[in-house]
Amino acid sequence: MKKRTPAYSLLLGLAILLAACAGEKGQPGEAYLPDMNQLFLEYNRLDSLGQYAELGALLASENRDLHASELYLAAANAYQEAGQADSAVALLHRAIDAGMANPRILDKFGPIELPVGAPDLARLYTRLDSVARTLREVSNFDLEMRCMHTFWPYFDRALADTSQARIQLRAFVLEGPPEIRDYYVIRYGSVDQMYGQMINGAPGYYRYLQGQFNPDSVRAMKAQTTAWMQRFKTLYPEAVFPKVYVVPGILNSGGTASEMGMFLGGDMYGKSPGMPTAELNDWQRNSIMEVADLPRLTLHELMHFQQNYQDSGHEDTLLAGVIGEGVCDFLAELCSGIPLKNDNLRFLEDPENHRRIFADLQADLLGSDASRWLYNGDGVEDRPHDLGYTVGYLITKSYYENQADKQQAIYELLNTDDFASIVAGSAFAYMLPEPPLAAK
Repeated sequence: MKKRTPAYSLLLGLAILLAACAGEKGQPGEAYLPDMNQLFLEYNRLDSLGQYAELGALLASENRDLHASELYLAAANAYQEAGQADSAVALLHRAIDAGMANPRILDKFGPIELPVGAPDLARLYTRLDSVARTLREVSNFDLEMRCMHTFWPYFDRALADTSQARIQLRAFVLEGPPEIRDYYVIRYGSVDQMYGQMINGAPGYYRYLQGQFNPDSVRAMKAQTTAWMQRFKTLYPEAVFPKVYVVPGILNSGGTASEMGMFLGGDMYGKSPGMPTAELNDWQRNSIMEVADLPRLTLHELMHFQQNYQDSGHEDTLLAGVIGEGVCDFLAELCSGIPLKNDNLRFLEDPENHRRIFADLQADLLGSDASRWLYNGDGVEDRPHDLGYTVGYLITKSYYENQADKQQAIYELLNTDDFASIVAGSAFAYMLPEPPLAAK
């Protein structure tokens, strides 16, 4: 661990200067909004050099007006790596203030090197315990639509005068509900990317989308999803129930789990017979779902929020990817009682397809290349896209069915420290390099 150096204040000043130079010009006095693409490049550079104190200072500075919990967490992690635990704890408090809602966040940080009785550390433990108690109640769940409702006036003004569109989109991020700031960090990336899709790319589709979420349908979806979550609570007593934020995305993600909660891209739930498609690409046309699909996707994303894997040896492998996505589809089926049905499963019902695909999976399973399996909607030719979800579903479902203690099986599916043990305990154990001596 690095120790705090006398140059710390100089580094912080330099970080603030660099951040200011990277900002939007010609708008003095306005709140600062970072370009996440540029910041990501600088993040990778400093991280690769092990310059963690500088990285923490930069991230904190870039977040000075945005106040996104994701950036507070990233800065806290950098300071923890730099051996500056006091700064890390201070930023973890800021993350909670900004909406961070993962009570197990310290599992990702390692030991905090402060005296156990240090006031800020003791208060942090207390606050995380409070977050945990709140999240254990199904009543904490909410299908929160305020970002969708807040967005449309900004969108209308942006379309009315496209020369001012970026200013309106920027204002939405900085003036809208707090959760949109985290979504900016993890999905929007920049105002230019928002403009490119919402205003320049598919404005007609977004106009159409304004009428797709009516209050009655939202109430019905929330009631159905809540009932499924109550079922999950009986199957997995350790379950937590974060907020679910439906937000106007940029047509690239149906759902994303974050440390704040779950984000669902409302733009990906506009399918209807009258949906305009002229502005959409092939992937978007095929991927956009109906509003009625929201409850099941909510349940899928809920399972991501439960996952707490500790298998560092396999964390970057395809094995981790297919288990991580497949278990979400399987547990969504288990909690809803609605069997999973899709084109991928129908494809695998053909014996020849099944044999070929699982032979390919066996060859790729312990490698890091997931290009044939996951997140490949527009880049695969010899099989359906995102087939990794489906093979992962089949593996995790088989594991669950093979275990006598079903509650423990669910616990392992969400918390395993050995992804291979899930495969070993399923009907697909033959795919492992060596037959296991005993299944878990």
